Amino acid sequence: MKKKFQLLALILVVMVTSFGVSASSLIQLEKKSQDASNVLEEVMNIAEKTIPDDLLQRAVCVATVPDIIRVGFVLGARYGTGLVSCRVPGAGWSQPSFVSIKGGSWGAQIGVASVDLVLVFIRENAIEKFSKNNFTIGVDAAVAVGPVGRDAQAGTDYQLNSEIYSYSRARGIFAGLAIQGTLLSVKNKDNAKIYGPSVSTQDILNISGVKSPVIVMPYVHALTTYAP
Repeated sequence: MKKKFQLLALILVVMVTSFGVSASSLIQLEKKSQDASNVLEEVMNIAEKTIPDDLLQRAVCVATVPDIIRVGFVLGARYGTGLVSCRVPGAGWSQPSFVSIKGGSWGAQIGVASVDLVLVFIRENAIEKFSKNNFTIGVDAAVAVGPVGRDAQAGTDYQLNSEIYSYSRARGIFAGLAIQGTLLSVKNKDNAKIYGPSVSTQDILNISGVKSPVIVMPYVHALTTYAP
């Protein structure tokens, strides 16, 4: 554990020196990566109600956004930040990109203070959508409530229609959730703090996660564990 903190401290020094980023900012990003990893691990350890293994094996990208909170006075308006990683052919999961999510319709979760969200993308055009920096779920990409249960079988919609399957966890309950009209955006400024200002989202999501900076490695490890 001591060596881990020493390594992280060294990485922070290098990034602060190279990219002119504050240490506190990098610590916040490291915490976000760890939080996203924790959400994914906790969700996958729910015995009867979890993301089906079959769906994760089909996943092209997986985004995890912990602690999405209500914002302002607009009914149902929410905001949160998290990470997304995509499969790199022959090289496992990619380096993670930071993302944000806001707005949208949250259905039964409208009165809940905080929601954790997992989005499973199963179409090959997912990276292309992220490379455009933002898109609206349910408008630019079809979304459906995700099936739950480790051995759940794919239904017709699961096979043919939707691009994204969504899940939420609130008040300790994990379930599929439809989130229409939600804006998913790439956080370019946060990515620049980790990877440098000249690296594009498409570059990040096409490079193997084994080359990831240590700050975002927890999320890569979680995906590699549950969706090898």
